[in-house]
Amino acid sequence: MSTFNQAQYDDLSVKAEDAYAQAKYDILLDYLSGQTGLRVFNAGCGSGELSLRLAGCGHRVIGIDPEPAYINLAQRNAVAEGIRGCSFDVCSIEAYDGPSDFDCVIATDVLEHIADDRAAFAKLVDLVKPRGLVLITVPAGPWLFGYHDDQLGHFRRYNRAMLHRLVAGACRVDEIRYFACTLIPVCYLFSKVLRRAYPVAESGDTGKRPLVARALRGLLQLERRLPLPLGTSVIFKGTRKAGTHGSAHLSGAPPIRAAA
Repeated sequence: MSTFNQAQYDDLSVKAEDAYAQAKYDILLDYLSGQTGLRVFNAGCGSGELSLRLAGCGHRVIGIDPEPAYINLAQRNAVAEGIRGCSFDVCSIEAYDGPSDFDCVIATDVLEHIADDRAAFAKLVDLVKPRGLVLITVPAGPWLFGYHDDQLGHFRRYNRAMLHRLVAGACRVDEIRYFACTLIPVCYLFSKVLRRAYPVAESGDTGKRPLVARALRGLLQLERRLPLPLGTSVIFKGTRKAGTHGSAHLSGAPPIRAAA
């Protein structure tokens, strides 16, 4: 069954200009600051921008995505940037049976695309070594669910409590924070009211709209350092608990629902 989604492909095609995505990547790279040579598994790597930034920092990265067109984008980006230490494969999280025991597993804006997010998260946990790092980002605010989510095939948006329930059984929670409170009005306007795609490329284009682009990047970089109590993303940093397996926490687990 094809996993191609034109709206998602269009989004991935401008990811390099997406100030929001790049600021999220900055936060994840901050979590790895001071470490080099880590074996990193990037699930749902899309067009590969984060994987390439990780490889550029000296980490060895395996990126997977179930859609061949997205992996093709990632491979082209790797060639264009001359980045080594990074490989890409067409595969889903559920079907992956390659190397494991990674130092770090990362999934950015992936779990919302998967009906059984508990099973997918359990598989990710089992791929990281005990006390290895687990980094997750998901879209925030169930009340913001709208056109953007419909177009990209999302099953849900999360709040901090929902993500905590998902991860806490198998991982020590080091941080769960919101990000991009600045973008809530934009998200609500375009996704809930206008029902149009976000103006990602336009807002990040320093040539066409330099003042808007610089202001947006500045606000997002400020939020990178100063977490606010709401946002359009939830970001999790944690470590796999020693002696546990992700799959051990599936049996009898209650479904994750949005809090009122």
